Amino acid sequence: MVSHNEKRLQESSDGSRRWFLKTVGAGTTVALAGCTGSDEPSGESTDSEPAGTDDQQNVDDADSEMQSDAVTYVNAKTQPLAHLDPHAINDGTMVQLGLVYDQLLDYAQGDPTTIRPGLATDWESQNGGEEWVLTLRENVTFDDGTQFDAYAARRSLERAKNLTAGQSKPYDWIDSVEETGDYEITVHCDGAFGPAPAALTFITTSVINPTVMDEHQDDDKLGHEYFQQNVHGTGPFKLESWDKGNDFVATRKEGHWRDEASDLPDNLAIPDDANIEEYRNNIVREQLTQKQQLAQGDIDLPRDLTWTNIQEVVQEDGVELYEGPPDLYNKYVFMMCQREPTSDVQFRKALAYAADYEGIAKELVGTAIPWGTPWPEGIWPRVTDGQYQRNLEKAKQHLEQSAYSGEELTFRSIKGPENDKVGEALVANFKEIGVTVDHEDIPWADLYEQLTSAETMPDLLMYNGWPDYADPNGPAIRYWGEYWPADGWNTAYYQNDEYDEMFIEARSSGDRKQREKLYKQMQEILLDEVPIIWLFQNKWVRAHRAEISNLTYTPGDNNYVPVHQFHKDT
Repeated sequence: MVSHNEKRLQESSDGSRRWFLKTVGAGTTVALAGCTGSDEPSGESTDSEPAGTDDQQNVDDADSEMQSDAVTYVNAKTQPLAHLDPHAINDGTMVQLGLVYDQLLDYAQGDPTTIRPGLATDWESQNGGEEWVLTLRENVTFDDGTQFDAYAARRSLERAKNLTAGQSKPYDWIDSVEETGDYEITVHCDGAFGPAPAALTFITTSVINPTVMDEHQDDDKLGHEYFQQNVHGTGPFKLESWDKGNDFVATRKEGHWRDEASDLPDNLAIPDDANIEEYRNNIVREQLTQKQQLAQGDIDLPRDLTWTNIQEVVQEDGVELYEGPPDLYNKYVFMMCQREPTSDVQFRKALAYAADYEGIAKELVGTAIPWGTPWPEGIWPRVTDGQYQRNLEKAKQHLEQSAYSGEELTFRSIKGPENDKVGEALVANFKEIGVTVDHEDIPWADLYEQLTSAETMPDLLMYNGWPDYADPNGPAIRYWGEYWPADGWNTAYYQNDEYDEMFIEARSSGDRKQREKLYKQMQEILLDEVPIIWLFQNKWVRAHRAEISNLTYTPGDNNYVPVHQFHKDT
C-alpha cells in the first residue's frame, strides 16, 4: 500500500505547492468495517461482494469475549443501511455513518444554527467569501495510524465534489482545495459562497483515510465500489460487522483523539460518565415488534415508532419519553411542475389549500407541527406571511380558475405505515374539492427510479426530507432549476428564472443582510407558485429505555446519533 506521504511525493511533479508531513505508519488497513427517512428497506443493490470480503480484519477470541461483556446500546430501525460510502449516501440510513466518520465542522448540541468545530478548529472567510481558510485539528489519526492533516482534508473534499456516484451537485461551489499548511486548507470557491461552513457539516463531506483512498483510486468511481463495503474514518467508533440489509455493529475505539483532547466543544466532548462500548443497529421492520422489544428491554431506542405506539409503550415500566424541539425533518408533497395538470399554478394552489395540515400533523401523526411555508422552523430568515392552511373555499376558487378537467392524478410515496395513513388522508382531502387521486405506497428503490426522470415522475410524490445543513441555502437549493434529479433533489422539477438568479446571488454573498433580503423574496415567489405542499415538520420525540441518559437532540437526527456521549445504567 502506498502511504499518503509517498503519494504526495508522486504528486509533487505537477508543480503545485506541497507541504512536508510527519511520517506515519502504513499499518494494516482496517476494512469492513453508508433523504428518505422511510421505514422501508432501500432496495439498493450492488454487484459488490458482502462486507468484509476484502481485507476484513480478523477479530480474535479475546476481543470477542470483551465485546460480549460490553455496555451495549441497541438502536432499532426499519430501513437498512444501503452502503457505507459517506460521499454517496442519499437517504436516511446515513445515521450510522456519523459514528465512524467525522466532518470538518459540526453543529452545537440541540441547535441547528450554531456551527461548532469538528476536525477543523477554526474557519474564516477571505476575499468576501470567495475563499474559506480552515485550521485543522492536530493529533488525530485514522484506524491504521495514518495522520489526519491537510492532505487528508483536501483529498476527501475533492472526492465529495467529484464522485459521480454521490451528491456532487451540492459541492459545485468548490472550485479547488489547496493545502496552505500542514494543518490548514484553503477552499477556493466558484465565486463567493456564504454557506460554506454550514455545507461542511454534512455527512457527505466526511473525511476518509487518504492512504486507503489512494490505494483504491480509480478513474471513474473514485473507489466507490470499495468504500460501499469498507470504512476508514476518524469517528469515535469502528465498524465490527455489517450485514447488508440487516444489522450494523460498531465498537468504541480505545485511545480515540476525543479522549486525549482538551477544551472540546459540547458536540465533541465525551462526558465522564459516558460508557457505551458497543453500538448495534438492528433492522426491525415491524413497528409492533419494535414496541415489544423496547418494553422488554431488548432495544434501547426504536427509530420509527408512530405517535400512537410511542404513547402506548411509554406506559410500560422502564420506558421514558424524550421530547425535543421541532427538528429539520419534514414531510413534503412534490407537485410535478413540468406536466399538466400540476404544471398549472392555480391547480397547485387548490391542492395546497385542500390539505388538512393541522389534522394530519397533530391528530394523525401526533409528533409533528403544521408547516405550510418553504423554510422549516429553525432556519433563518423564515417568511410566514401567506402560510398555507386548510381553506376549502379558497381551494375550490383556485380549482375553478385552473384548467383541470377531472383526470385522475398519480400519487406515490415510500412504503410505510405513516405514509399510508397520511396518503389516505390527503386523498380524502382532495376528494372534497372534486380531485380524484390514485395513491400507492411503493418500495424506495422503485420510487427512486420513478422520481429521477421527468417522464416517469408521478403527478404527486410524498417524501420525507431535510435540508442538508441549517443554512437558508439548504432548503433553497431544492427549488433551484439546475438541481433536478438525478443530480439533485428539486423533485418538483420546478423552474423559475428569477428565483434561480436570486439563488445564485444569495449564496454568493458574504453580506448576511443582503442574503436575508434575497431569501425572503425567494420565499415569496415560492409561496405564490407553491411547487410543493409543505405538509408538516417533525418534532424530535423518542421513546427510550430509562437506563439511557445523556440523550441529546441532534438537528435533523440524520447525520448521526452521538452515542459516544450516552450513559447506560447496568
